[in-house]
Amino acid sequence: MKIVLTFDIERDIPGVFNSYFGVKFGLLKILKILDEFKIKATFFCTGDIIERFPEYVKLIERKDHEIACHGLNHERLKRLNFNECRQTIYQNKELLENCCQHSDIIGFRAPYLKPPSYLFKILANLGFKYDSSISSPKNLKKYQAIDAQIYEFPPSKYNIYFRIPLNLKFFSKRVFNKELVIIYFHPWEAIDMKALIFNQTNLFNKSKNLIFRPDRWVNTGDKFIQRLRNFIKEGFSKQVEFGTLKDLINNEKTPS
Repeated sequence: MKIVLTFDIERDIPGVFNSYFGVKFGLLKILKILDEFKIKATFFCTGDIIERFPEYVKLIERKDHEIACHGLNHERLKRLNFNECRQTIYQNKELLENCCQHSDIIGFRAPYLKPPSYLFKILANLGFKYDSSISSPKNLKKYQAIDAQIYEFPPSKYNIYFRIPLNLKFFSKRVFNKELVIIYFHPWEAIDMKALIFNQTNLFNKSKNLIFRPDRWVNTGDKFIQRLRNFIKEGFSKQVEFGTLKDLINNEKTPS
């Protein structure tokens, strides 16, 4: 079986925080683990990350990981008309190509995993080869019908269980019985998000995040790093092949 680890390189929970601690501190921890196990991953980068932290994006490229697009400022693409959406994705790709001149940018993931119905038409027009935004297979046909030139690699819907206490076994059981699984994480998961939430000055937002959104802080930081390390070890014990989405395209191996 094959597993593709993907990382959405963006602000710390876009729409909630405007900070970049995950990129500043969490990303390096993730890269260290990938180096440790000698595996490659796919990194979807937003335009604001490329502009603010070009050195980190170039570091990802130097380590021979795949670089791909994730929107300009993690905007909701469904709120944009066709031309606005195309311009946003075009600018994102242009920024990435200028930053990483040794990489062929062929992949895209919509922010919030919410692609507009005309996304594939835009991607084909801009020279992309694949998308990884549609986590629900039942929605796949209406997107594929628009432009068959674009491969769709659905990200796993089981990601939510990775950090939830007592659910890592459930996550692994669902993942390790498939031919191809695409898993997505974020750099902010590798830092202590509970501390970041505690430092919020708005008491209402602090309480809301701590009580009603445990997915934003539980088992982040060192616990996430340890879980990621254990998951990769388990994958190797099961003879899992880790790689990038670009590898699948280049090798023309796209298991269903």
